[in-house]
Amino acid sequence: MEESDLIIAINRDKDAPIFGVADLGVVGDFNKIVPLLNERLQKEMQEK
Repeated sequence: MEESDLIIAINRDKDAPIFGVADLGVVGDFNKIVPLLNERLQKEMQEK
């Protein structure tokens, strides 16, 4: 992760250590958040 330009963390635990190094953090269930995020990104791309 040291060479990453952007770190996005998704975790159910709001106190998870990853949030200390992440650029963007989302508290929630990965299996629910990622499909919603993917759907939204696809919709945004179609509108452009």
